[in-house]
Amino acid sequence: MTIPLTSLLKNKVLMYKHYNLQDSTIDNWAFWMFEEIVKIINDISEEEGKQEKKQQDEQSSGMGGFNPSSYMNSMSGMANKFK
Repeated sequence: MTIPLTSLLKNKVLMYKHYNLQDSTIDNWAFWMFEEIVKIINDISEEEGKQEKKQQDEQSSGMGGFNPSSYMNSMSGMANKFK
């Protein structure tokens, strides 16, 4: 059975974990303020996720067709030449 307040508690726990907010701080907010802060935090997280994905895409395209296994295979082939 799911409690209707599960998402509320989940958001509070995430605020404790990521933003070092305490129960007393969060409990003193009006509910509408808590909702707005959760929306803002979600927007920030989404924006950071997009930036991180963009950076990963740029890094992977910057490496070209780099394949570590083919690099190691060519290195072992060169090592065999020196035996």
